[in-house]
Amino acid sequence: MTRFRILTAAYFSSIAIASLPGHAQQGPRDPAAPASALGDIVVTAQRRSERLQDVPVSVSAFTEAVIDRLHLTDALTTSKFVPGMISQHNAGLSSANAYYLRGLGNSQSTATFDAPVTTYVDDIYVARQNANNYAFFDTERVEILRGPQGTLFGRNTTGGAINVIMRKPGKEAALKMEATGGSYDRYTLKAIADVPLSDTVLTKLAAYEVHDKGYMKNITTGERLGGETNYGVRGDIRLLPAEELTVDMSAEFTRNSGTYVGLRTVPSATDNPYLTAPTKTRPVFHETAAGLPKGECTGDNVNSLLATGKGYCAVSDTFATSANIAYAADAGTLNYIAGYRRLKQGYINQYDANTANRYAGYVLVDNGVNEQWSQELKWNGDALSDRLHYVTGLFYLKEKTDDRQTTFSGGTTAFKIAQDQHLVHKAETAAIYAQADFDLTDALTVTAGGRYTWEQKRVNYFASTQFPGFGYTGAQVAARGIPLKQTFKKFTPRFAISYKLNPDALLFASATNGFKSGGWNGGSALPQNAVAFDPETTWSYEAGLKSELFNRTVRFNATGYFARTKALQVTAAVTSPVTGLIAQIPFNAGTLEVYGVEVEGSIAIGRDFSLFANPSYMHGEYVYIVPTTTAITTATKPVRVPTFQFSGGMNYMTRVDALGGSMGGSVTYRHNSPYYVAILNTTKTQTEDFLDAAINYKTADEKWAVSFEVSNLTKQRTVTANFLSLFPGDPRRFTGRVKMAF
Repeated sequence: MTRFRILTAAYFSSIAIASLPGHAQQGPRDPAAPASALGDIVVTAQRRSERLQDVPVSVSAFTEAVIDRLHLTDALTTSKFVPGMISQHNAGLSSANAYYLRGLGNSQSTATFDAPVTTYVDDIYVARQNANNYAFFDTERVEILRGPQGTLFGRNTTGGAINVIMRKPGKEAALKMEATGGSYDRYTLKAIADVPLSDTVLTKLAAYEVHDKGYMKNITTGERLGGETNYGVRGDIRLLPAEELTVDMSAEFTRNSGTYVGLRTVPSATDNPYLTAPTKTRPVFHETAAGLPKGECTGDNVNSLLATGKGYCAVSDTFATSANIAYAADAGTLNYIAGYRRLKQGYINQYDANTANRYAGYVLVDNGVNEQWSQELKWNGDALSDRLHYVTGLFYLKEKTDDRQTTFSGGTTAFKIAQDQHLVHKAETAAIYAQADFDLTDALTVTAGGRYTWEQKRVNYFASTQFPGFGYTGAQVAARGIPLKQTFKKFTPRFAISYKLNPDALLFASATNGFKSGGWNGGSALPQNAVAFDPETTWSYEAGLKSELFNRTVRFNATGYFARTKALQVTAAVTSPVTGLIAQIPFNAGTLEVYGVEVEGSIAIGRDFSLFANPSYMHGEYVYIVPTTTAITTATKPVRVPTFQFSGGMNYMTRVDALGGSMGGSVTYRHNSPYYVAILNTTKTQTEDFLDAAINYKTADEKWAVSFEVSNLTKQRTVTANFLSLFPGDPRRFTGRVKMAF
């Protein structure tokens, strides 16, 4: 019997069971359990199939049924139901997400600064944050692992990991389609077709399109901004040449294009509630006054801006392929996992929302290409009369980024060049890992594991050929004593113990080490500020209880944690170690400590009604700051660490014979206490309270479904970032949805 334990986001399973009983992604019910009992969810968060309630790792799991019920469309929308998590788009980029888990995150999109909360698709690491808002084609499950994952996932996961598992082709022909329409002229289309060619060759094709004209009004140009136009296609093949052998292959292409702009401000009789320094202004939701008109990001974006005078565009094209070959022998299962991703990105953004003269504004232009290749060999097995359960493997990844960023600012009748930087960044990493569970008794299990990582990074810089005198070379950087190559070696262990009080209650405790590699200041205008920084490391300690009560109609899970991160990587004003002058650069700030409690609960009342609630508490503080820091002190508060969070809601779906199907609705509520969104504590959110609701109808044969939904019903106003302007959260949206299945 497998003894891995995974901490559940249990309320999601209650929603899925109540709304879609007997769904394929749920484990089988106990025949002796009552009709209202909560079912099992099978996950692979520990790199093997396990029951969600049985492993000591903090995980929030979204099954296909839950994704459908909560109308989740991409990786960003899942985060609003995860305790200890704050997520939003990066300032100016709608295709890039900044994920923060338990106080660890990163809003930098440069290739030389890695994110501590990483994204995986079908067990394949997505290296770059610029296109991590993964859209859900036909998703089987999303697992969000909270806290460092230094053993089995490894690379850069000091904060956590988002693991997206796509549904594999089915054995029967099927077609599913979905269409929506709603506020701000938004519509979406999605189609998924399972086409088995034989009993041993299964195929699937999925495609989607999203179009949104945008919720931001530009009072200078009269245009609408904040919209998006996205589309994608994915093909999957599953080969079953023998009973022991399964071969899964996929290929996909996605394009994300859209704008994400800041708010204009106007004079006010009172201080701006989002700025901590007294300022007699207020932001205007949802308006901007930036003078840059909309344009297109195609080819060379610098020449496009200069030739047309237009911008406000962001495009990311991603092509990805993957293969997973699994061979199941009597002694265990061997997997070979390989992936390739190519990201081509470009954007033109004006960040100061009050500058009506397009030439005077701060305009940032980017063109970049990232490629990554990864391979992994993984073995799962059991030994010692099935009392020892283990996973071990080898991992290798190679990555290259070629990126040019050009800044214009302070012009009057023409764009004035301020910076033109071109860099090439390469990374190569290899690791060996192993983790084992040993059942000391039928109730007591101990876990131990570790990962050894080797990583080498190189960077080179090139002077501008288009604007002589701007930019700089790698030789100029090296001449200031800054290395152009860095090598890191790190062993990250993990230990855990779990004890079954009874079949429905589990106590657990764990200690886990995480590691995020160092890098460079990739956005520097001067060679002396292209400084290098060291890796950050985290030790996280957790203890908790997971339980199912009253014949599995109630789940109550509670986790307490303490995490200490040394050499924390942040970006702020520091004294340059090369020049001795103050500059805005990334650096190792010091030591961050975060502790908290996360409670998750759910109740199933019959087959028709369910409730969930998950309050959480979090506290973070800098306990040590390096002496060269000029602006951050131990009194500075960490960003995106709300003291209190809460997610709760209800779902009701019941059969109505007169309507020939089922009718119901759902309500969800989310709360965040105020938190800082700027490193120097210059910007702080207000209390956030979000209310969503939906009315649903489904035919008895489940071939047709219709819903009417509203998100942010109370029009909660919030800000997500402050970079020359305050960037807003989503407004209220109404959506109508139709689904068909054949």
